[in-house]
Amino acid sequence: MNMFTYRWRLLLIVGVILIAGFTAVNFASYYVSSNSVRSALINNELPLTSNNIYSEIQASLLRPIYISSLMANNTFLRDWIITGEKNSNQITKYLAAIRARYAVSSTFLVSAKTYRYYHFDGILKSVTKNVPQDSWFFSMQPYPENYRIDVDNDEGNRNHLTIFINHKVFDYKNNFIGVTGLGLDVGSVARMIDRYRQDYKRNIFFVNRDGLIKSHPDESIIDKINIKNMSGIDKVAGKILDGKNGFLIYKKGQDNILLSYRFIPELNWFLLVEQTESGVLKPLRRALYLNLLISAGITLLVLGIGGFTVNRFQSNLENMAKTDKLTGLMNRQYFDVIFAHALDNIGRHTTGLSLAIFDLDNFKKINDSKGHLAGDKCLQTTAKLAQAQVRKSDVIARWGGDEFVILLQKCDIETANRLLNEIREQIAETFSNDNIQLSISAGIAEYRSGDTCDTLLARADKHLYHAKQQGRNRVVGPILMNS
Repeated sequence: MNMFTYRWRLLLIVGVILIAGFTAVNFASYYVSSNSVRSALINNELPLTSNNIYSEIQASLLRPIYISSLMANNTFLRDWIITGEKNSNQITKYLAAIRARYAVSSTFLVSAKTYRYYHFDGILKSVTKNVPQDSWFFSMQPYPENYRIDVDNDEGNRNHLTIFINHKVFDYKNNFIGVTGLGLDVGSVARMIDRYRQDYKRNIFFVNRDGLIKSHPDESIIDKINIKNMSGIDKVAGKILDGKNGFLIYKKGQDNILLSYRFIPELNWFLLVEQTESGVLKPLRRALYLNLLISAGITLLVLGIGGFTVNRFQSNLENMAKTDKLTGLMNRQYFDVIFAHALDNIGRHTTGLSLAIFDLDNFKKINDSKGHLAGDKCLQTTAKLAQAQVRKSDVIARWGGDEFVILLQKCDIETANRLLNEIREQIAETFSNDNIQLSISAGIAEYRSGDTCDTLLARADKHLYHAKQQGRNRVVGPILMNS
């Protein structure tokens, strides 16, 4: 595996770990939060909404119950019935005055003696035992309580659905003599429900004992649709109508519906409060998507910083591995790689390969007389001068100590000899200007068929040895050896 592949594999692993970590944390947080919200809805919020509505219904009925009690115990009303109901205008005016004073939708009196139904507009009708709409009156006398709340159509108001507060009327000897009371428009309850629906973003409606919808935001389905026939809720309708209160979950389309229900005895209806799970979890989903987006941004930032850091660190390592720290040239280890690669390609991509090796003459005297720092500076200057003279295709490296090696590609021995002499002359001239007597000796060798790195180096090193023997400050190669 090369270093480039290793670097990207490392970044990939780091990226996968970051993405997996962020994703796991965000989804775990979403799961815990959604369960917490769902639990709060089931155990607190939906039941609390039901309780609040029930409390408001009870509160809205307390005043009408009190008014109906005042009517039933009013001496004028009782005396008027006892004395024979002689002037119907009197009772009509009384009922109209009560209606106007307390702002109710209807007021009435039904006599147990004449069965006349007195309305604030006059005599409405006479009640009859065998008429189903009149059964409420005949069931009042045996009813154990003094008053009862009924929900029925008001015949005096175009059969508009009305909540009636029916109160028994007794004479002074406690004999049952009729029923009086008032009616409240169901619309007032509907408006209260609509307020809760707007505030809490929940679907709130009423059904009777049979499951028929009696109050709903969609007025077109009131008294027409039964929850037993509604998609989704039909599967739990039996449990609702058989119980008194509780909590259920049913599926509607692709969404779960959380349903709290309770029986309202005053109305003989069930109150249903629904909440879509998607609606309540929508803010959490938005938060999840935002967190995932932020996590993705952080991941990209970390990977970018990591990639830059790793790339820079690895580049430094690579430079350290192949570069001589003092001179900035290639080191011996990396030159060996380049050298071996060049020999592998000889004949295919490379022809006329030559090798030169040179060192500084009497370099030890410089270190001894001027110190190692001066010696290091001489090596650095030599490296710069040699680097400036070689071609772009050539490879120069510090071989060790004061020795340097040059791999000359597409270069015959004559060209190599000329190039090394140019380097030698440039170095000698430069150091003489600095009042330092320093020169180089070089040995060169040309590639022969069957040569290896060792054999080619050995011949170049042998020629360097001859250059030292011949007096230094010279270049020795096959041409000079044979001349």
